[in-house]
Amino acid sequence: MIELLCVVAVVGILAALIFPSVSAARRSANKAKTKVQFTQWAGAIESFRGEYGYYPAFDASNLVNGGVTAAEHPFHDLLAGRRRDGTALAAGGPAALQNRKLMRFHSFSDGDFTPGGLVRDVFDNTAIAVLVDRDLDGVIRPGADFTVLPAVGGSTPAAADMPPAGVRAGVIFYAPAPGATPANPEFIFSWK
Repeated sequence: MIELLCVVAVVGILAALIFPSVSAARRSANKAKTKVQFTQWAGAIESFRGEYGYYPAFDASNLVNGGVTAAEHPFHDLLAGRRRDGTALAAGGPAALQNRKLMRFHSFSDGDFTPGGLVRDVFDNTAIAVLVDRDLDGVIRPGADFTVLPAVGGSTPAAADMPPAGVRAGVIFYAPAPGATPANPEFIFSWK
């Protein structure tokens, strides 16, 4: 009986040590998946720029889900060349005016959307910022290219979160990390 109790105690101790490690590994894997998702979106936006010579203007809020209405989702519609329901873009509408050839730069899956039709990341964040290099110099500089960075999850990245010289990229994304709060902000950045 004592041997059995010892085995149960050892198994309990090992489980207590392993479960937090597994949870941390799962969180790290999901952060990596989110960065891959951001990289795919950035590649689609770069393809758009390659085709048209300029970056698409999604919404003045610089949020992936900014400017969404029941009929239009600027981020999705511009990159998919179609509406979320699969129908053609409205002729003369904002997305069709920018993506004139109605090209598909990215294929969104059903898993990319919430039941309400908003684009989400792996952690179900719908508050995702997208910044593009407005002056096409290859660097996105807070303060110069964007006077105010968009808040996501109630928090805005601090100056220490961004390299002082800016980020060498044409497109960057960021979203709140799981468990982040305005009092304790943490972000998932596409460039880190």
